[in-house]
Amino acid sequence: MNDFAAFRPTPSTRAKPVHSWLAEFYGIDVARARCVARLDCEIYRLTVPGRADLALRIYPPRIVNETAIADEVNWLVALGAEGLHVPTPQPALDGRFIQRWPDGRLAVVLSWVDGRLLDKALRPVHLQRVGRLAGAMHRVAERLVAAGQVVGQRLGDGDGPDLGAWADGSRPPHPALPPAAHQRVQAAARRLVDELAGFPRDSTAWGFIHADLHPWNLLFSGAAAGAIDFSECGWGHHALDLAATLQYLKHPAVGNHDHAPLYPRHRAALLEGYAQARPLPPGIERQLDAYIEVRMVNTIEWVLDCWPTLDERPWGRGFLQRAGEFFAD
Repeated sequence: MNDFAAFRPTPSTRAKPVHSWLAEFYGIDVARARCVARLDCEIYRLTVPGRADLALRIYPPRIVNETAIADEVNWLVALGAEGLHVPTPQPALDGRFIQRWPDGRLAVVLSWVDGRLLDKALRPVHLQRVGRLAGAMHRVAERLVAAGQVVGQRLGDGDGPDLGAWADGSRPPHPALPPAAHQRVQAAARRLVDELAGFPRDSTAWGFIHADLHPWNLLFSGAAAGAIDFSECGWGHHALDLAATLQYLKHPAVGNHDHAPLYPRHRAALLEGYAQARPLPPGIERQLDAYIEVRMVNTIEWVLDCWPTLDERPWGRGFLQRAGEFFAD
């Protein structure tokens, strides 16, 4: 789960080989390469004379499976062909989309997606556009799966939180998580394990998804909603993509706008837009509620397990203190 909104670009000695590597493998004469994210993947924005900006994505060393990236690339190519506002993979001189960075990591070059991030200015009409985008993305993915063009087995956003460890009590308490909140998460995990196991996995509800479609991965340009950062894509319930959009609207992080007054309308507009592009999965309302809770457990794990300190983001400690509020009784 990547928080691109928190990244502050810094100079990088690793930017030095970008120009020569792109010239060698893509025949691109780059005027400027600026690192804009270095969290899981490393992202550079490329300024190329006479053409629109591009993006260079270098995958982390843990992602070594070219098949998994090929599924992502194939999906993005198909989404771009549908006219959707997403990064479009660019072939290298040898015609391949996936290349090796000098240190062995895998890399792709994509079109740069312009647009605005919205928080306070977010309105139901924007959520309706996101719903249409998500529905169109799932429709295209369903077509690719049927045609045998998605062959990997990776799950979207890894495998989500370790609900089993919370549910069976093997997840140790953490001093930053209040005991009452820890107990609420445990109770929610026990319930969610059973609920998720009961959700259908036919093509109406399950498929190849973005898996991290939160508001910082959504860009708005004119009347279009666009999506970026497909690096977590994989198999999952379609409801997970919609829940990712709603998670921080229902439970805003400290410093973000409080969307509570508009949340019911945001949620309704998101589902309305989705239904305009693809039939809503049966039981979507309960699936949404469950996956919002799953995402909250995932965020708790992210803060506790992945942040170097709890002050890595200004909202971390306050978020943990409120964690018990995020789960149904």
